Amino acid sequence: MNSPSSRRRPLRGLHRSQSAEQALVGDALGLPLVRRVAVIRSQSASRITWHTHDQFEVLFLLEGATSYEFADGRTVELPGGHFLIVPPGVRHRGLHDVRKPVQLCGIMFDPQAKQATRQSPFSRTDLAWISRRCRQGGMEARRLSPELRRLVRTLNQQVTAKEAQDAASAALRLTLCATLLEAARQLTTVGTQEPTRAVQIAIDYMERHLAEPLPMNAVARAANSSRARLFHNFKDATGLTPNDYLQRLRISRAQDALTASAEPITAVALRYGFASSQYFSTVFRKYTGITPQQYRRRHGRQLLKPS
Repeated sequence: MNSPSSRRRPLRGLHRSQSAEQALVGDALGLPLVRRVAVIRSQSASRITWHTHDQFEVLFLLEGATSYEFADGRTVELPGGHFLIVPPGVRHRGLHDVRKPVQLCGIMFDPQAKQATRQSPFSRTDLAWISRRCRQGGMEARRLSPELRRLVRTLNQQVTAKEAQDAASAALRLTLCATLLEAARQLTTVGTQEPTRAVQIAIDYMERHLAEPLPMNAVARAANSSRARLFHNFKDATGLTPNDYLQRLRISRAQDALTASAEPITAVALRYGFASSQYFSTVFRKYTGITPQQYRRRHGRQLLKPS
């Protein structure tokens, strides 16, 4: 999520993201504690460059998966069903300037803002506790509890509803405060959840058969699971459908190949299960924002063409 002062800008070679963003900003919220709340649904990669915020930024990822990197060198993978808090002043961006296709809800809030307690259920002591928890437990992916997931989905509905343009509703303010409080509480829990055995077996099977057509029925049989059960377990563990996970896995392996060798792009496409270089380029651009050729030029080592 970008603040009003750090809008996304087109990157040469990065196509316009097929995304929808609805946001409520500043005084329109009627809640001085919260400076911005946004709901983002992106169907393709978008550019998130280095930036900082003066407030806490909390990102609730409902579907999809993406990664963020920080100026100190750490990288955080954020799968669906998890959230991430970035403290004020921390420089960060999407990994390689890219946020992959996701559905997320983001809140920017300042517990030290003037009149931060106004129209909220919090005292200054409450806000100081929330601030401490967010500084101590931030910058790590945390799993959404069932209650926090429910609150975030409710918040999504309130922000995207037509009547939410009248943002000074008590219901919206209460949901925002309840979401922030529950997120601070969740920071005391463990981080990401390990995949179930069936999901891990399915992932291992995908890894071994990337070059082949992979109907999900075959993946489910390998995991000794029904197709419906595998879909449910995948969404719960990764925030992704099995098909989306497979596509992202293929693109990830192709990215490694493009930077490590001068192998022709068509050969890379075939090796990772794409029927043509054209289809490979379309899918690659969806998840990275650029074409395979552009990716190789930007991230590949100086490679000699094979003789």
